[in-house]
Amino acid sequence: MLVQLTDLDLNMDSLSEQIYNESDFFYKWAYDPTVASMLTMIDAIHNYSKEYNLSNQLFGILKVNAPITFQFIDLDSFQLEDTLYIKMNARGKPLTQFENFKARFQQYLEGVDMVDGKEILFKIDTVWSDFFWKHQKKNYDESFLQFFYALLYNQLARHPQNRNDLFAAINGGEVIRFDDLTMLSIENEQWVKDIEVTLDILSEQKLDNQQSVINIKRVINEAMTHGINYEDRVQLYGIVAYVRHFNDDFAVFSRWMRFVRNVIVNTIYNRVEDYMQSIQAIDRLVTHAENLNEYLADPNVKLSGFFGSQLSQEKLKANLFLGDEAWENHIHIAEDYRYFEGEIGFLLTFIDADSYKEWTEGEHKQKQSSFTSYYEKAIEIFGETKLNVSNNLLSRALLTTGDYLIKTGQNYSFLIEGFDRDISWKRYLRHDHVRYLKQLLDKVTPDTVEKGLQQIIDESKVTDWRKYFIKYPLILAKKCGNKRLIRFHDENNILLLDTTMTSGYCQEYYSYAIYAALQQKGITCTYRESVGAYNEKYVELDQGGYTLDFDDEKFIVYDANENIIDKIEDFNEALDKMCELAGIDVK
Repeated sequence: MLVQLTDLDLNMDSLSEQIYNESDFFYKWAYDPTVASMLTMIDAIHNYSKEYNLSNQLFGILKVNAPITFQFIDLDSFQLEDTLYIKMNARGKPLTQFENFKARFQQYLEGVDMVDGKEILFKIDTVWSDFFWKHQKKNYDESFLQFFYALLYNQLARHPQNRNDLFAAINGGEVIRFDDLTMLSIENEQWVKDIEVTLDILSEQKLDNQQSVINIKRVINEAMTHGINYEDRVQLYGIVAYVRHFNDDFAVFSRWMRFVRNVIVNTIYNRVEDYMQSIQAIDRLVTHAENLNEYLADPNVKLSGFFGSQLSQEKLKANLFLGDEAWENHIHIAEDYRYFEGEIGFLLTFIDADSYKEWTEGEHKQKQSSFTSYYEKAIEIFGETKLNVSNNLLSRALLTTGDYLIKTGQNYSFLIEGFDRDISWKRYLRHDHVRYLKQLLDKVTPDTVEKGLQQIIDESKVTDWRKYFIKYPLILAKKCGNKRLIRFHDENNILLLDTTMTSGYCQEYYSYAIYAALQQKGITCTYRESVGAYNEKYVELDQGGYTLDFDDEKFIVYDANENIIDKIEDFNEALDKMCELAGIDVK
């Protein structure tokens, strides 16, 4: 009736009243909420056009250069139930992103052989929906959609040629459309079946009680968000790949998850290529999950896709497990310590585990005892999330055994708390310099680690450049910045850095050591730092204005007028001189 009206008076205030009075208007329509809504909207448009004096040629504008467009989907082609149309009309809202996704997914399924599309769609609206509703009631639709795409992207990562599309999707937020899937490398039937078996297992709660060192619930929840990272994506695929091969047979699930945790957590993911290589490696490895130890122990097996050192470590562990099953308990305890999280190569190095082929049964037991001893001492130093002892104490004690510092760029770091990939204590445990830690652990007992470290410092016989870092705790406590850096040119040219660059504030090491020594003696003095490597840096006595700097392997002492009053090569003599100038008897 509405579209046939051609004689309405557009100058009147209300169009709805005119429509009510039309002879073709049925009285009962006035009580129909849909009709009432249409008439209300017609009046609103009419009033808006009058208020803003809109052109009478609006219809022509909409046809030629429309500022408003509509997307038409022929729902008849989807063969959906009538309840969907009723729901759409009743709420008067457009389809959500998730509902559009379901419609497109259904269309996609029609072109995939060997899968029951109707059964999958039924599960989406029933048992699978129930699973996501329990986990994310507030963002149910969004969580379902994000999880689905996490599964999809992992499938795409199996094929190297999808690299650019994956990078754009994960890092640029450009969602891969179903229409584009046929243009990408993907096994249509396989990935749909993977989704089905994974969501079936989850909705049936068959993973809930399975033993796993990976927190499966956390990984699943992360996959329901935009923020899922590469590490969690690979862990999710480790679960999916196992379920694909073994369905609900979880006989070797725990061993598989342990291996997956170890190699993933200890691999750094900076690029989409790193992520894709790990996904592809899991495809190769999961087929050997039932005899994983034998497979890893095979010297002819070459592993890739994860951090090489960690893979070598996993091969060594497998050989130890096969040599003596008692190793599993010892190694699993150490692996599961939160700070180490699978990275226990340093403990294996300490017991010379590479020589396992030569061990007798008795030597296996002896090595296990030694392994546990090192582990117990190590966890007294390394807490679950941070050091159990002070950073300063550990650094100074470790310096007594050797130059343990790790190079980063042009600088060297005494190492920091946390999990920095380059200069953290966590990183140190896989560095060659970890050999100095063994020497330290050999000198302490688990019950007296902190006292033992202090005793090692007190008894230090070091005479080279490390000496003053060890002797004076103030240096590392107050200087070297957040990253605990020095610029080491040679033994006589060392800068303490506040930042990563010498263009920032820095201090000259030996003159600052004099300052630290004076402070320790209670002598009031000030250290004058400066920006840049070559500007003056010196210690100044508050009494008398005497100063000292270190240059050309000598300590040079000046009076208040900047006249040189002494040049001294020996540190202790220079310290005595400053004490004497401060009025302190050094005898």
